[in-house]
Amino acid sequence: MSNIKDFLKRNRLIMDGAMGTYYSQKFARRGEPSEIGNLDAPDVIKEIHMEYIRAGANLIRTNTFAANYETLKRAGYGGESHNPSAVVKRCLTWGFNIARGAVNTCGRPVFIAADIGPIPEYGQKDEQEILDEYRLMAKTFIELGADIILFETFSDLKYIVPVAQYIKEHSKIFVMTSFCLNKFGYTKSGMSAKKLLEAAGNDMNIDAVGFNCGIGAAHMYQILRRLNLGDKIILAAPNSGYPDTIRDRSVYQENAGYFADKMEEISGLGVNILGGCCGTTPDYIRQMAGRAGISREILRSHKGEQKIQIQAPAAETVENPLMKRLDQGKKAVVVELDPPHNGDMEKILQAVELLKGERVDMITLSDSPMGKMRADPMMVGAKIQKELDFPVMPHISCRDRNQIAMGGAFLGAYVNDIRNLLIVTGDPVPAGDRPVVSSVYDFNSITLMEYLKHMNEEYFAADPIVYGGALNYGRPNLEKEIERMEKKIEAGASYFLTQPLYSEADIDRIAYIKSRVKTKILGGIMPLVSYRNALFMKNEIYGIHVPDEVVARYSPEMNREEGEAVGIECAARLMEQMKDVVDGYYFMVPFNRAAMICRIIEREEGILC
Repeated sequence: MSNIKDFLKRNRLIMDGAMGTYYSQKFARRGEPSEIGNLDAPDVIKEIHMEYIRAGANLIRTNTFAANYETLKRAGYGGESHNPSAVVKRCLTWGFNIARGAVNTCGRPVFIAADIGPIPEYGQKDEQEILDEYRLMAKTFIELGADIILFETFSDLKYIVPVAQYIKEHSKIFVMTSFCLNKFGYTKSGMSAKKLLEAAGNDMNIDAVGFNCGIGAAHMYQILRRLNLGDKIILAAPNSGYPDTIRDRSVYQENAGYFADKMEEISGLGVNILGGCCGTTPDYIRQMAGRAGISREILRSHKGEQKIQIQAPAAETVENPLMKRLDQGKKAVVVELDPPHNGDMEKILQAVELLKGERVDMITLSDSPMGKMRADPMMVGAKIQKELDFPVMPHISCRDRNQIAMGGAFLGAYVNDIRNLLIVTGDPVPAGDRPVVSSVYDFNSITLMEYLKHMNEEYFAADPIVYGGALNYGRPNLEKEIERMEKKIEAGASYFLTQPLYSEADIDRIAYIKSRVKTKILGGIMPLVSYRNALFMKNEIYGIHVPDEVVARYSPEMNREEGEAVGIECAARLMEQMKDVVDGYYFMVPFNRAAMICRIIEREEGILC
């Protein structure tokens, strides 16, 4: 067959449909990845390829989407192997050769795309090991003589960019990328369809880009019609629809005619490659290939481009008060309060009322510290802003919300005029609660920042949510913490709040970090209020170093007033010691004793001017 680039100049490619769901339906091996069929049922895999070719496909994908070691091991193939690379290469080789055998016997020209799917990241491999496995896959396909490689159902370009570069350095292979979207046009990593098209469009190593899986054809059309498809070759391979679950199996409605109707509408947008994903069978491809609108020569309509041209001018960007103060070189003051563990808001509202009269810029609200339930900080923050007209910075932890809930939380914060957040990983659920309480951790603090960064660009561009991160200055390997800070800054973090500082050595570490990283840092101050409190912080809170000389300033015989007086004295001294190092102060209020913070601020007010 001619070169795929030459073919696509005048023709539309019809790609095949689902392999995995059709294999499961045809071969009745529930739960087994179809890639195992390369090894123990090659005739079945070849026949599926032939069915799609007979249905009209002139581009088929090799049955290698999940041919990675983690998936094969979990399916019981090669789990005891001392050579995982050999396991992966064997499955890739068989899959490619089966597809080539089908094409060689079909009697007409058909392209083959060597298929690479995402490697699961729930195993023990680090990022470099995962990247090495992708390069192994690419190298194997290059050696097998592939003309096309397709990265299918990815959520971002993190691994695709370096592997595509590797492919182009070693071959002239045509590189295609396809991303999995939800019905709102976002991947699970938070990237929008628009950003993915822009990023892939600017990468000279990527020849075609598109979307597959996740959504049906109707939602795929709605997303594509809003985009400027540009000059890149575009691929669309939606699911047949949305599945139901029957006896632990995903079952798709039979709607091949409806699917073909919608794919004809998609083709009218100028999409170059049309195919199907989960639930689509050879009948779907047959009906789609027979539509007159799909068989016509491609004339890209640029409907998305027209839509962009008529958009209203962007509103003037709103200035964030906290960032304005930090950028002016003035010391910012943020005070943390704990939301109630019951339904009583009286104490926290009284604390905010006290702090409003001081030189405090913002209240920050913790998110169930120590993994113990408290009122939702976003809801509490909305109430504080509404009733007391004082700005808030809720913490948002990765521990308790999945991707859907995170996106909803950001939207909820925005509609309630919350414009500052602190994004943290979150304290783990205590060991004793784990049998009945589950942690989510769909994100870590960096990937959650990236998610919010994309939402800012897509939804909140005129008045974005400003967010910061936590700084663990006490980490044994400080270079690793600096590396994480730089990743957070790249992900959009505008400032950092440190854990509590208690010594000059702590301040020296912050000074070193400031010398290495250009960012705003608010030094953490948590006044200790008693001998017992000091011992607890010293011995039970990991990562915080309370020197013996600080503990020695307290005694078991002190009453509340005496303990607070020592805490105020120590905090004031820390403010003075760190004034030339930090950009502001982050007070953590023990037991919501806001009056203590008021006394500290009044005492050191000259520093804050």
